[in-house]
Amino acid sequence: MKAAVAPFSRVVARPLGFVSGGMALFMALCAFTMPLTIALGGQARPVDENATLPMAISASICGLFGLGLWWHGRATAGTKFGRREGTFVVAAIWLGTGVFGGLPYLLGASMTPADAFFESVSGFTTTGATVVAEIEDARTGLSRPILLWRAVTQWLGGMGIVVLFVAVFPNIGVGGKHLFRSEAPGPSGSSLRPRIAETSLFLWKLYALMTALLVVLLWLQGMHPFESVCHAMTTLSTGGFSTRNGSIGAFDHLGIELTIGIFMLLAGVNFSLYYGALKFRSLRIFFRSTEFRVYTGLVLIGVTLMTLFLFPQPHTNMFDALRKAFFLVATTLTSTGFGTDDYTVYQPVAIGIMLVLMFVGGSAGSTAGGIKVARATLVMKMIWAQSRKSFRPTVIHVIRMSRKAVPAAILSEVGAFFMVYMLTLGIGILAIAMIEGFSIPASFGAVLTCLSNMGPAPFHETTADNFSEYSQSGKYLLSVTMILGRLEFFTLLSLLLPDFWKR
Repeated sequence: MKAAVAPFSRVVARPLGFVSGGMALFMALCAFTMPLTIALGGQARPVDENATLPMAISASICGLFGLGLWWHGRATAGTKFGRREGTFVVAAIWLGTGVFGGLPYLLGASMTPADAFFESVSGFTTTGATVVAEIEDARTGLSRPILLWRAVTQWLGGMGIVVLFVAVFPNIGVGGKHLFRSEAPGPSGSSLRPRIAETSLFLWKLYALMTALLVVLLWLQGMHPFESVCHAMTTLSTGGFSTRNGSIGAFDHLGIELTIGIFMLLAGVNFSLYYGALKFRSLRIFFRSTEFRVYTGLVLIGVTLMTLFLFPQPHTNMFDALRKAFFLVATTLTSTGFGTDDYTVYQPVAIGIMLVLMFVGGSAGSTAGGIKVARATLVMKMIWAQSRKSFRPTVIHVIRMSRKAVPAAILSEVGAFFMVYMLTLGIGILAIAMIEGFSIPASFGAVLTCLSNMGPAPFHETTADNFSEYSQSGKYLLSVTMILGRLEFFTLLSLLLPDFWKR
């Protein structure tokens, strides 16, 4: 007799309920640590008054919704689900976190639904774009619980909510494998260990350890403990949310800039290399990686070129130019979006270098956005191979990465990704230009920064590096663009195919 198949809604409800409950827990921590938050942040401000209640209400709503989902899917405990269910769960989690993660902004910061959704999605996708024009104002800015929540959303989204879920609930079985592969960024989505739960747990342990280390380093250099926690979270996640209007530049501290710059670059490295280095107790794995060598080369070339182009600026010596160039390359290549200077006054060629780095992004298997260094490298190798084939058609061209031949399936996936990326970018530019009435350069900057999960957008026609003046429709469209970029398109786009909904 054929085994009964559990209803689709019940199969996916249980993991969705767990994630919703986890979000409620983090909201509650932000709400009920208000005394500690104020103690770490100094004297309470007017905007901090009654800030606990909205966060507590948000946590309650999220928790009750999660409990309802878990109850609906309780009968499917232990049921193993496949790629179809896993794909739907990943897409639903990222859309759901955008909605429920926006509750604190809706209730505690008087944002509109579109603004709250945009800010929440920007946090969880580690984009760092914001609709908040004033962060620090003691009366009209953001309360400390909400500032902490902004940092938490990026920290959770950096390593991935789904990866955290698989790490904490390893009894999900085979479905966990499909969840991890749908969530893990990069061309292959390969695991580090045989068991996906062990892989996820290792990644989160390393991620948390690096975050804690950065908190201590920033604290020792004079940054306030509360701000150290927030900036450590948003640095390791390459998210870029700050507690200051002027971002990292507001601190005007060389040591803090260097520390955050170094950790941004570390977060942009493929985390599987860290695992390999720790397992074999050798750094050779880094230098054997083609992607790491290209990534390092991009940093060195980018810093050198940017230093040369920034040096002619008025009142700028070579050391200042190098300082600005290092931080700018680190924050742009890793798609973090922190700032120390007004880049809009730079020469056009410097802006061009920034755009190239925004396109490329960090390494596969890192918290960074962009098309990823591995994909960019493979695309260049494919172009080189095809060019040689045009005059030597009989020669067999084998494309390799780290001395290993790349399977044709991976090359096909990379080619499809690149085409979808460019197509989405083009459609998004036209859509924003029509909705907002902006010029093509301004629309290009807005869509590119959201699609690459970057944050600051070049060529703004409104308030610099701020999306507060965009229309409600534009904010929703850019929010979806951020999710597309974070999930690397196919997970979300597969939901639009009729075959996906057929058994």
